[in-house]
Amino acid sequence: MRKVEIEFVSEQQYHDDRDSSKLKALGTFEVIDGKKVITYTEPDEEMGKSETVIEVINNNFIKMTRKGIYEAVFLIEEGKTHSCIYKTPFGEMNMDIVAKRVNATIPDCSGKILLCYNIESNNEIIGENNLLMKINEI
Repeated sequence: MRKVEIEFVSEQQYHDDRDSSKLKALGTFEVIDGKKVITYTEPDEEMGKSETVIEVINNNFIKMTRKGIYEAVFLIEEGKTHSCIYKTPFGEMNMDIVAKRVNATIPDCSGKILLCYNIESNNEIIGENNLLMKINEI
């Protein structure tokens, strides 16, 4: 298990509302059953002490599991739609993750993951998201 720093550069859009942010978190990197796995505590205070585990299934398919105040298992696979239940302190929401682009380039324990996806609920887009994660060994 290696220690890493993850820099998140995200952009979200919902209709005419656009928001962007940059955050950093410390985490770990390891290879489990041939999959690259990154684990970290969410750096966004709104998320509470949620822990996130990212499994790189392949260069175009990511599994993201979040546990804590907010819980979900997101399957983000380029060109495909996957459904999930997103649990929040306010209740549960059924969502679809429509992945437009997924590119994971992590040759060792440093690299990048790019996720471009829409979140839909009841066949309506509730968010367009672009997330770049830069992973660096420390």
